[in-house]
Amino acid sequence: MKTKSNALREIIGNARPLPEASRARAAYQGIKGANSHEAAGRLFPESLLVPYKTFEDVFKAVERGECDYGVLPVENSTAGSVSAVYDLILRYRFYIVGALDMKIDYCLAGLRQSELGDIEKVISHPQALSQCEGYTTKNGYETLSCSNTAVAALETAREKRLNLAAICSRRAAEEYGLKALDYHLQDNPYNTTRFIVISRTLYISDGANKVSLCFSLPHVTGALFHMLGRFDALGLNLTKIESRPVSGKDFEYLFYLDFSGSVGSEGVTELICRLSDEMPEFSFLGNYTEREE
Repeated sequence: MKTKSNALREIIGNARPLPEASRARAAYQGIKGANSHEAAGRLFPESLLVPYKTFEDVFKAVERGECDYGVLPVENSTAGSVSAVYDLILRYRFYIVGALDMKIDYCLAGLRQSELGDIEKVISHPQALSQCEGYTTKNGYETLSCSNTAVAALETAREKRLNLAAICSRRAAEEYGLKALDYHLQDNPYNTTRFIVISRTLYISDGANKVSLCFSLPHVTGALFHMLGRFDALGLNLTKIESRPVSGKDFEYLFYLDFSGSVGSEGVTELICRLSDEMPEFSFLGNYTEREE
């Protein structure tokens, strides 16, 4: 009888390296000039980049086979986790086959006729507004939310109001014919967003250095503490743990976990396989390379 751990070993053993993506289609949320568009272009420079309106639309595009990959933001060094994306990761259980840590630099973009002193209102995605909260507060700007930083630039161009500006990238400002009125707005000069690549197919490339899992815990006192201790015993560095409530169940949670490591190590594979047998719910989400740019 094949156990869950045996099945997982077989899946991992049969995984191929991530193929060349020259003919791939990569989905992202937003429009041209968005941070997700920029990240998708860096991850897949020779692929067709396909925009979608919402994060879930990206997952659905991959699910339907419209796109080979989806590129999504999961965490910002200033504003924290993008909870909506983690919820979708845990719902769809696609594999993670790549990641990128990308520096995010915002400008204040207004109409070409505007001057900095004209601005009274700024528009951007809530995450961007959070990352620039100190700047907007200091200047007394009224803040307006929209679905995307590039959408903010587009809306500013369409509104044609001298007192309105977008918080967006310089690329988005240029794309929609705006003028940069101020630069480096983010409160944290090292402001970075982590993007992941999702796929229906598991790929594990040579040099993969990050493992992602999701699981639930048995209802036993100290279960999380003891489980995390097993990673510590192997000297594995946990880089992310996120708990999300299970829909329709009171006080039950799924956990998302990242750690530095490779399934090329027998100790890592053995731990993952044992957890797959022991945990009430468990999914191996991938072993991939995380780049920094």
